[in-house]
Amino acid sequence: MRALISFIILAFSVQSFAGFDDVVPEKRVVFNPVVSTSARTLPQWQFGYQRAGGANVNSHMLTNALSMGIFPRLEIGTVPMFYATASGSRNYTVKGNFYRGDNFDWAASFTETRFRSEVKQEGKVVERPDLVLRSTQLGFNYRPDWNENVTMSPFMTQVCGHIDSTNGLVFVYSLKCEAEYGLDIQYQIKDREWITLAYGHLREAGMSPYEQMNTGVGVAWSQLRPKEMFSRPSVGVYYTPDTQDTLFLLSTTFFEL
Repeated sequence: MRALISFIILAFSVQSFAGFDDVVPEKRVVFNPVVSTSARTLPQWQFGYQRAGGANVNSHMLTNALSMGIFPRLEIGTVPMFYATASGSRNYTVKGNFYRGDNFDWAASFTETRFRSEVKQEGKVVERPDLVLRSTQLGFNYRPDWNENVTMSPFMTQVCGHIDSTNGLVFVYSLKCEAEYGLDIQYQIKDREWITLAYGHLREAGMSPYEQMNTGVGVAWSQLRPKEMFSRPSVGVYYTPDTQDTLFLLSTTFFEL
């Protein structure tokens, strides 16, 4: 909770000084990620069902965050699928857009997810500690001058997990961190249509740091439909050669203007 409060305070500070250190481009900027996240936040009171830093594409087709822009550069959300699949779980995600310009945007996001677990001795439950998963992601969008139809989005996510036990040794021995990274390259094929190609080095299941890291590739098609209920539907597929897993991707915004 202290980490969340600190992040929100920092995001508010950035929001207060927005406009003094960067230039908001006149052209509309649209980015549809596969393995990364957009370096821009949703407009204020805009809703979306989109990729989040705390759950990679290997988790499940539906482990996107239901997000909302609460300020021009601050976005909050939660992953509904975790509530449905894991009893006693809870999670939140916060993203702040720290810079935006004609060619370059960058953002940072923080996600915390807790899964309830049990510790038994001689068949009796002696403790119900949480498995705590915290993720910090840095995301960038780069639009090169040499081709206005191209957007590149490298990212890096630091994922740390531990068992929040009253036993200090359990906490120490359970603490582990992993680093995920990848790149999305989006190309605009029509006025309101895009293709995104992706490369990612991600956790195998995307649910904890205690997983093998695998490399995969993906592709997605996206379309902008202003003012429609599903305003920016994006469908895709992600393949991991090491495990031969194929996952389908789905995201959208709602009533985007």
